[in-house]
Amino acid sequence: MNLEEIVERFKIISGILEGDTAKLVPICEDAMNEILLSLKKGVDHTAPENSRRLNVAAAVLSFYKYSLCRASVDSAAAFTAGEFRIKTDFQANIKSAYRMWREARKSISDLLEDDEFVFERI
Repeated sequence: MNLEEIVERFKIISGILEGDTAKLVPICEDAMNEILLSLKKGVDHTAPENSRRLNVAAAVLSFYKYSLCRASVDSAAAFTAGEFRIKTDFQANIKSAYRMWREARKSISDLLEDDEFVFERI
């Protein structure tokens, strides 16, 4: 996995193309490490056939985490100027980011330990 590529992909997904992106590195690094810890034993995350998919998934997971953070700290959910009103629906943004993460996770599911399935007695 490559942190620089993850950050670049995150910027594209989030629409943050310019400005101080150094603040994005920790959240991308956390997502990368979370995925690395979830890999099956023996998976080579540096292999070309795995690296690209893992980088994309880490960027999407970063975006999901970023969306959660923004929703929790951004108190300006609506802005009015004259006749114009801009409203941010953080819940819709989070749901969309989560759907993106679920799809990205599916694309790397063959590389991950399955920690989501639970068999319970009826």
